[in-house]
Amino acid sequence: MQVALSDLKINVGKYVDLAETTDVIITKYGKPTAKIIRFDKEPWYLKKIPEQITSVDQLFGTLPDDLGCEDVRNERLSR
Repeated sequence: MQVALSDLKINVGKYVDLAETTDVIITKYGKPTAKIIRFDKEPWYLKKIPEQITSVDQLFGTLPDDLGCEDVRNERLSR
């Protein structure tokens, strides 16, 4: 959403609340100059990242239950 700087000065609270759901682009003389983004309380570098993702994990729900990692590996090597 784009908002003029003059409108932002009048309705700061409105646009701060709006920034929780969408980025707010601030324009000055019709040109984008700044952006208000949502504040994430947990930094990106502290978010949990899976240690290892196997091909079976990526295909979870699309493969039969009796198919394992070794079966997938053998199938790939046979091609």
